[in-house]
Amino acid sequence: MKKQSTLSSITSNHFFWIALTLVAFVCLPTFALDYGFADSTQEEVLQAMGWTNRTGDIGFNISWLWFASIFSVPLISYYLKPQGKIKQGWGELFAVLGVFAFVFISATVAKINLGFSILVLMLALIALATNALAKLSVLQGDKFIIASLICIVLTIFFFIVYPIISIFISMFYDGSEFVPSQVIDTIKQPYILRIITNSLSVAATIGVLATFFGLLFALYTTRIARRTAFIGKLFSILPIVTPPFVVALGITLMLGRSGYVTEFLVKYFGFSSNWLYGFAGIVIAHTLALTPLSFMILEGALKSIHPSIEEASYTMRANRYKTFFNIIFPLLKPALANSFLVVAIQSLADFSTPLVLGGSFDVISSQIYFYIAGSQLDYASASTLGTLLLIFSLGIFIIQYMWIGNRSYVTVSGKSYRGEVQDLPPTMKSMITFFLGFWTLFNAVLYGSIFYGSFTVNWGVDYSLTLKNYVLLFASGFDSGAWPSLIQTVLFALVAAPITSVLGLLLAYITVRREFKGKKTLEFLTLLCFAVPGTVAGVAYILAFNNAPIYITGTGIIIILSMVTRNMPIGMRAAIAGLGQLDQSLDEASLSLKGSSFKTLLYVVLPLLKPALLSSLVTSFVRAMTTVSAIIFLVTADTRVATSYILNRVEDGEYGVAIAYGSVLIVVMMSIILFFDWIVGDTRIAKSKAKKQ
Repeated sequence: MKKQSTLSSITSNHFFWIALTLVAFVCLPTFALDYGFADSTQEEVLQAMGWTNRTGDIGFNISWLWFASIFSVPLISYYLKPQGKIKQGWGELFAVLGVFAFVFISATVAKINLGFSILVLMLALIALATNALAKLSVLQGDKFIIASLICIVLTIFFFIVYPIISIFISMFYDGSEFVPSQVIDTIKQPYILRIITNSLSVAATIGVLATFFGLLFALYTTRIARRTAFIGKLFSILPIVTPPFVVALGITLMLGRSGYVTEFLVKYFGFSSNWLYGFAGIVIAHTLALTPLSFMILEGALKSIHPSIEEASYTMRANRYKTFFNIIFPLLKPALANSFLVVAIQSLADFSTPLVLGGSFDVISSQIYFYIAGSQLDYASASTLGTLLLIFSLGIFIIQYMWIGNRSYVTVSGKSYRGEVQDLPPTMKSMITFFLGFWTLFNAVLYGSIFYGSFTVNWGVDYSLTLKNYVLLFASGFDSGAWPSLIQTVLFALVAAPITSVLGLLLAYITVRREFKGKKTLEFLTLLCFAVPGTVAGVAYILAFNNAPIYITGTGIIIILSMVTRNMPIGMRAAIAGLGQLDQSLDEASLSLKGSSFKTLLYVVLPLLKPALLSSLVTSFVRAMTTVSAIIFLVTADTRVATSYILNRVEDGEYGVAIAYGSVLIVVMMSIILFFDWIVGDTRIAKSKAKKQ
């Protein structure tokens, strides 16, 4: 306790944090290094120091004012101390906000890219703001919770809200010139209405189909299956481990111009060999890829319906059909709407599948990709289309949030209940079993084609088996082929996944266990990550972090940040589901014994949430490994990742190499998930045995 009180007194001291910032000012670069710390010369590092005049000599510049301004906090605190703790706290808080605003506004106006010492300055400002809010008794004066909340709010603002604002602003600028008319010029283009109609029609169709099949398979695993319930788990795993466009490549092998199914259709039914490319191909690929997402949402909703509701219906002499359509189905309406809206947003966001299967059928996301990666770079048009896509997605998301609220996320937790569910009508059971059988067969052939195609010389021409594709990828040493992208992807994901899980846990703990003003707004902004299409997020990151004051484009940091912010709601949802099963009296008992909130979280909550957090960690890791839309514009030759490498092979027409790399990713990711699932299963079995003893 003595050590804890000593540490608390040190961190509460203004001059401790001021001393830390002064050490950083002297020892770390205040201005950004163009080539990073490790690759910069001694002269370049010296010129980036805040105490030099940018030529390497000691001299005055604006950074002296940045670090001197932090002294305003203790001065205001000392001046307001006689007026009471509340006024002192408010004074300190406004002083911190003033320093923060001064640094970023002046750096933006002066076009200065900020360096490492500014990170220490920001850390000090967070600590000082925490102390000020504790004096105001915000969140019961709990400094750990306050500091965590500040960090989360800053993360959401700088890496979610700020990029979105940047993409809105960039619509009206041509370089540095303000040209608002170019927005109207872009929207007036004759193809804009066509691609909007295409995007919305595809999203609506896939929303209906994926929700329909997801409901059928959720009914099978919860109401029909006995020994074959593992099929549901397989459905929930496959889309996570498969890069988005690898499914499209597999469909091309089956149904494309050289596909064996297309040859049969052309020969016996008079189909065109190009029938797949366009609306039909995108719908088939997205339905296959997104139905498991719908299945997970609806399975959780079905498990949350207590059997007594159905039993009450049968006691009133209702038959199975009436019970299903008048009792079960109405209870599923929020989950069905949630499924439709989430699937529609995911479909709008994906550009890689239309790139492979779209043909001349353009959608908004693929057009944005061509504006950025095409022969003529056009940020203004990309921003305009990105804003349109964002408006559609946000509109869908807001409807979902206002109508359904948090219910959709609670159902995914899969909370168990006691009791026996009733059988479905026989005809419905037969129909569901038929559809599931066809779906399983199609997926088996699809993934079989993917793996077999990776070993063929040239699909559709020469089906001879060969290891050439794998040799090109992995037999040229660790410095060439696919190894650099695979190694970098693993490193990025290993860094991003723990950060995602920790932020998700803190966010869930604060929102579930604490009450404060702005709680609903914080939840909304966090879940906003789901609503922002990946393509739009990638463009927004380029626009936001390609200029002062935060210049990180072309670095691994921007890729990691993108992975973290895109997957943060996953960690939050997993932790909320786990916290929902823990009685709050456990926290209260720890706090009543004078345990801090940090110790309560570390020693009470965290051990009980290990399975949920481990699942969150693995899911975040796998999603980071297979993401493409959000990072395709952020990678460079030095920071290439696996999915961008595969996409480049597709663009170059090297389908065999692309499929081989995709097959490797599927196997690796599936192995990781099954391994951790086995660990979590063993943990639960061990706990169960311990309870019996």
